[in-house]
Amino acid sequence: MRFYESTPVHIPIGLFSLEIEASGEFRFVKANTAFLGLIDSAIADISQLSGMLACLIHPEDRTAFYDAVQDAAQNRAAVFWEGRLKIGKARKYVRIELHPSEIPEAPKLWNGVLQDLTDIQALQARFVYVLDAARAFTWWRDITQSRAEFGVRWAKFEHLEDSVTSISNDDWLSTVHSDDLPKVLAALRALENGEAGQQAALYRRKLANGSWAWFRAHAQISERDEYGTPIALSGVSFEVTAEIEELAHFQSVHKELREELNETRVALERTAYDLTENIPIGTYTMVLRPGEELAKFRFMSRRFLEITGLSAEEARADPLTAFACVHPDDFDSWVQKNAYAFENKLPFREEARLLVNGKESWVVAEAYCRLKDDGTWIWEGAIQDITEQKLAEFALQAANAQLIESETQNARLEERHRLLQDIHDGFGNQLAVGKMRLSRRGSDNIDAVKIIDDCLDDLRLVFASLDAEDDNLSSVLSQILERMNKRTGHLSIALNWDVDAAHKISLEPRPLLNIARIVQEAVTNSLRHANARAISVTVHAENDEFCITIEDDGCGIDMENVTLGRGLRNMRARAMQHGWQMRIDSDTFGTRIRLALSCN
Repeated sequence: MRFYESTPVHIPIGLFSLEIEASGEFRFVKANTAFLGLIDSAIADISQLSGMLACLIHPEDRTAFYDAVQDAAQNRAAVFWEGRLKIGKARKYVRIELHPSEIPEAPKLWNGVLQDLTDIQALQARFVYVLDAARAFTWWRDITQSRAEFGVRWAKFEHLEDSVTSISNDDWLSTVHSDDLPKVLAALRALENGEAGQQAALYRRKLANGSWAWFRAHAQISERDEYGTPIALSGVSFEVTAEIEELAHFQSVHKELREELNETRVALERTAYDLTENIPIGTYTMVLRPGEELAKFRFMSRRFLEITGLSAEEARADPLTAFACVHPDDFDSWVQKNAYAFENKLPFREEARLLVNGKESWVVAEAYCRLKDDGTWIWEGAIQDITEQKLAEFALQAANAQLIESETQNARLEERHRLLQDIHDGFGNQLAVGKMRLSRRGSDNIDAVKIIDDCLDDLRLVFASLDAEDDNLSSVLSQILERMNKRTGHLSIALNWDVDAAHKISLEPRPLLNIARIVQEAVTNSLRHANARAISVTVHAENDEFCITIEDDGCGIDMENVTLGRGLRNMRARAMQHGWQMRIDSDTFGTRIRLALSCN
């Protein structure tokens, strides 16, 4: 029992003894408290457990259990059985081991162990989840037999007929891209000749459907013969096709950033490999007996000692020496948090930096406590080196900061372009109309003042559109109509407006301003270039769209030979910005511009 109390992780184990007849029938002789706890029983008569166990074993697993017991009785052999127990509404996955007694006076006695493997199964499921999340695929290569074996998860990329999961090394190499084959062969030879313990390679391989996929493989020597010669390799491969294609896509524009992200991904892949293949976790157990003030180490794994730089002797002699490896900047906070958790008997989980032999590293430590019947408190904990994860996080944060800065600069350039459009379509048009008025009537101060007033009116239109909340198009078009009437009242041009349907169009400030600019630019172009006698602006609903039409009866535009000016280009750009459809039709009888807005 001392062994189970000193293990670093609390594993539920029950002990029991059976008398097994040659026929396979058995009866319980004794069972400890842990055994009864695992089957959730408070039975007083141990002999009643024989019939009770039959009811607890899952029906699908019952035959295998009784066959194993009968075989053990006939051959006086050990029993190793794993299966499910049905305890109330719960299901447990357990392992039972039975060994014949070595006492000559008790030939029918078998001593057994019941172990709950439910959490272990959950851990295996989590391990598979980690492999899926990391897109990792395991494999094993037999050097002596010249064959490679693959985990069944490879079926995601290759069709393995008749459940065959192994192929010859030559067949495997035939699927590697010819450009990548030399470096793959060099890495394999270095491992097979014992020149290196681990190797990594990025390569392409051909899949069953004829396509190519990128993999980053990490390989190591997994077995040697009695002379130390490598005879088997094992490894894990990460499918990185999407990442490689993405990096290639942005290669011309983001070279420096791509290199940083690639280094970060390599670090993350290496971290995933270490987690799945090496599991670098140190464990420990601390005990606080009744009447004692300081908990003491009972167990420390080798990995725990490697991470902390401690020796088992000094840690057992003075538990406070375990804090000596904590980085000075984290020391006070670390001690305070530990003291609080120990004093209040609470679970503990924190990250901190360590400084061991001048080398800085990051760790995460966690511990859980439990109280024994004799009043002894036991803390069972684990510590893990997370340096590579933290460095990868810092690298990603730096890369994200660069991306945010790049997006901010792009937003500034876009806003600058929009302002230039507003200046051209607004103030530029007002100055153009003013110039035309001055050239027709002559220059005087009154006209100059009117030109300035027009520019100010246009500025007010920008402010009114951008400040509008829940406004509709009618109010914006009304402002344009009022201003156009003032400017063209003395000209021999008729302005016809049919915009009653505009009150049904409610948009955000920026789209409202863009519609106003398109209408304003179209009317101004007619005034400046068309020699028109009438200009009309119409808003109406058509099917699932609202349509805004600006028409004149002027001289028209040669659409086949014309070079679009900045005004027309800006009109198209404003429409495309919101997904609106804009069409220009023109002939010698006039020009018609149609802007279609979706009602949805």
